[in-house]
Amino acid sequence: MSRDILLVFGITMGALGLFIWNRLRVDVVGLVVMAALIVTGLLTVRDGTSGFANEAMLTVAAMFVLSAGLVRTGAVDALGRQIARLAAGTEFGLLVVSIAFVIPLSALMNNTPVIVVMLPLVLGISREIQVAPSRILMPLSFAGQMGGTLTLIGTSTNLLVAGLVLDLGLDRIRLFDITPPALVLTAIGVGYLLTIGRWLTPTRAPAADLIEAYELRDYLSVLRVTDGSRLTGRSLGEIRFAKEYGLQVVAIERDGGKIHAPGASTVIRAGDYLLVEGTIKDIAAVEDAAGVEIRRPVEQIGLPGTQPEEVERAAAGATASEGDRPEGDREDTAKVPEVKLAELLVPPRSTVIGRTLRQLHFRTRFGVSVLGITRHGTSLTERMRDVVLEIGDLLLVEGTPEALRAVHEGRILALLGAVELPARRIRKLPLAVGIMTAVVAVAAVGIVPILVSALVGAIAMFVTGCVTPEEAYEDVDWMVLVLLGSIIPLGLALQQTGAAELIAVHVVTVSKPLGPYGVLAAFFLLTAALTSVLSNNAAAVVLTPIAIATAAGLDAAPMPFVIAVMIAASNSYMTPIGYQTNTFIFGPGGYEFRDFVRVGGPLNLVMVVAAAFVIPIFFPFHP
Repeated sequence: MSRDILLVFGITMGALGLFIWNRLRVDVVGLVVMAALIVTGLLTVRDGTSGFANEAMLTVAAMFVLSAGLVRTGAVDALGRQIARLAAGTEFGLLVVSIAFVIPLSALMNNTPVIVVMLPLVLGISREIQVAPSRILMPLSFAGQMGGTLTLIGTSTNLLVAGLVLDLGLDRIRLFDITPPALVLTAIGVGYLLTIGRWLTPTRAPAADLIEAYELRDYLSVLRVTDGSRLTGRSLGEIRFAKEYGLQVVAIERDGGKIHAPGASTVIRAGDYLLVEGTIKDIAAVEDAAGVEIRRPVEQIGLPGTQPEEVERAAAGATASEGDRPEGDREDTAKVPEVKLAELLVPPRSTVIGRTLRQLHFRTRFGVSVLGITRHGTSLTERMRDVVLEIGDLLLVEGTPEALRAVHEGRILALLGAVELPARRIRKLPLAVGIMTAVVAVAAVGIVPILVSALVGAIAMFVTGCVTPEEAYEDVDWMVLVLLGSIIPLGLALQQTGAAELIAVHVVTVSKPLGPYGVLAAFFLLTAALTSVLSNNAAAVVLTPIAIATAAGLDAAPMPFVIAVMIAASNSYMTPIGYQTNTFIFGPGGYEFRDFVRVGGPLNLVMVVAAAFVIPIFFPFHP
């Protein structure tokens, strides 16, 4: 082996190791790979940075904008509400309808944002009809992956491979070229999910209500401020309540009214009822330390969603007339806002990931109070303000409908259940759908390449007001774009140095007795296995040039092997980290790692066998 081949092997193995190590973000790993290829002289600066001018990356960027237009105008939300209507209140009905909606949506817009938007809706519906979310969410994620393989624009991996084959000298893959074999494999996969997969899918029984779900019965308490309390006449900021007592004041009941999300300037009065959240130890200690009385249960303060009894008023005589209250306190209870319990989900790319509630100044920023956090089905009740938020965390919050809707529209957190969007944006929905339809139609008939139609469509979304540039920048997955641009040159280096050909020679030598069908199955299995532990885009970049070289060694057409890599890289079912949608549903579904092995492992094997026979029907080895 030459020096260049040894170098590119070293860089490739180092990249694979960094991806598996998972301590660096995948886009950072991509930048490391790009820099290494240039510094070692394997690629020129022009070739090493060519990924950022690749058609695939530009098309993916435009597709993110188009997807943002559909999401921001409420197209996906509207479809989600149709799911609730058509599910007929049964588990099987919800499963079938969810899959039927997700697959075509994932084919025509990037599948990850489809799951990001659909998951909160499906979770809300599951809770309403008393169905364990675990029965629905895993099939939903798998269906999204299958739908993403149906067209060139369904997932960034498809576009990446299409861009690579152009760089490597093959013909352009058009929008629906992949559809026939992918459609057959999707039908097989759906059949599995509705039969064997349904039997294997675990049931994680939901709690009877939200308070129980977050194990907060012992962590939410009501404190009555007595006449002699040291808190009387002082503001929460002056007391430094959270630091002094380790408790969060969620709400204050005063004279029959409720102060929602009290701030630092809120003054405590004798007779107030404080709804606080904290540990048993801190709640027990505050009674003597602050001169308050602990009251049970939490329903005494009328907490929504817990079947409250009549709100207990303060002691007789504590109720003052409006004219008796100090001027500055009249607005506290003059108009009691409607508040309710809700759940917020931390989606991928959210700016809250990696930060604590304390660092975010969560209540001030979002206008809602966090009552509980669950992760992977486990309640996190100790010092919630210091919990570092992760993808898929569920937050139990209390807030007004307006505040909750504002949080949902901000896309930083996802509100579970259907949400009514502003009318002005809903009126743009037909425009957004029309633009997306035109983009697909123009590319499908071959008038212009998908890159051109997608760019024009993105501009149309801006001009018509379906999405603003600021919103589009928020919704673009920059991590994916940087990864694509920086990792594409690795495939070029594998091809130019002869490393791909060398690997292909060994692959052909070992697998030639199996024939082209066996080699195709081997590539599908290898790609699926690598995607289970790596980024799917990274797996595709490494294996695409090897697949092309292997086809040449077998004197077979390269396209069957390219299509196998493309489909397999977007069908990762065996682990929760193999595909972003799996990671996203892992926590909300309360799954364990072994659940993906049990349900997804057999599905991957079914796909391997089916792909070996289905793909050559539409892409022959010897055309």
